[in-house]
Formats: sequence, structure tokens, C-alpha cells
Amino acid sequence: MNHGTRTLTRILVSLVLCFSALRGSAQDAKLQLSSLDKLSDKAKRVTDVTLDGSLLQFAVNLIQKIDPQDEDVAQLQSIIKNLKGIYIKSFEFDDASQYSKADVDGIRAQLTAPRWSKIVQSIEKRRNEYDEIYVLKNGDHVGGVVILVAEARELTVVNLVGEVPMDKVASLERHLAPSEKQSGEKQSGEKQSGEKQSGKNKQKKESGHDQE
Repeated sequence: MNHGTRTLTRILVSLVLCFSALRGSAQDAKLQLSSLDKLSDKAKRVTDVTLDGSLLQFAVNLIQKIDPQDEDVAQLQSIIKNLKGIYIKSFEFDDASQYSKADVDGIRAQLTAPRWSKIVQSIEKRRNEYDEIYVLKNGDHVGGVVILVAEARELTVVNLVGEVPMDKVASLERHLAPSEKQSGEKQSGEKQSGEKQSGKNKQKKESGHDQE
């Protein structure tokens, strides 16, 4: 084997090893969520998202066509452009306590140190509700993110596989896993906005009667 052939062989081996390491990292970032499928029969609403490969690229292309001036759209684009997969399972129930602690612990068991780090935890002790965000660090980069929302009538797991900008991680929950509380705040805000608009219309109508 001449010098040029040896050099080419070493380069090819290095590339294969590098690709294998990256592939292994991506596989480590993907959780096994099938244990939650049994909750579908109890839930009033089920969201099950699997976006990877060509489907993920299709979603990225669609988002890129949305108004780039919209701040939320621009932020979402920066989050998903380098992802390899998006996996979401979300269950909403009419009644509380429809999932067990074992269901949640089965997810947490896959998020152990030192590979995974919990960077956000919000606990409502009176209602035994948890909002958590975990990241999988690959050197200086984030190679995966998991958002776990365990509330009285909701269980949601969002699993992102691939590189995520560290400064965008905190905003992921708002985009991909809005909690029951956040939904309530949004509805309350919409209701207040509607009430204000109704009041303005009423004032205009009364003003019109006065002028007559």
C-alpha cells in the first residue's frame, strides 16, 4: 500500500468513526416513549408527533415560508434548523390522577447523569405538579433536549434530538409544550381583550345615541 493509499484509508476510517460517534450521540438523545401509549385510552386529547428525516425537513421548509419578521417564528426557526428529530407525546385528561408516578419515573430513568443534566425545575407542591427541562451535553454543544410537564390533568414529554442553541433552550417549553397553566393564562388574556373591545364598542354606541 503506497503512501497516498494509506493516507486516504486513514481519512476514510476517521470519517466513519466520526459519523458513528455522531450517530450514537443522536440515538442516546432519543428517548423510549412507547411506555406512555397505554394512557391514550384515558385521555380526552392525545398529541403524538414524530418528525425526523424528510418529514422534519418538510416542516423546516414550511416554517421558513412563514413571516420571517415574526419574532416567535424566527426563534422557532433557529431552534429546529439543526435538529435530527422531534418527538412529542402529550395527554390531557378530564380528571386528575390518570397517570401514575411510575409513568413519570420511567421517563426520568432515561435522563440520568452524567450525560443528562436537569437545568430547569418548577414544582407546585400543593398540586404535586412538575415542569422540568433536561439537556444532553456534547462538549460545548447541546445534543438533545427533553421537556417534561407533569400536571394534575396533563402529561407531556417533548424530546428534541440534535443540536439546539443553548440560549434558546429556556424558550422551548413555551413553543413546544405549553402547560395547562399557560393555556389558562392565554385564554384569560383573550377574554380580557374581548371584554375591553366590547366596552369600547358599547361606549361608541352610547356616544352615537347622545349625538342624536
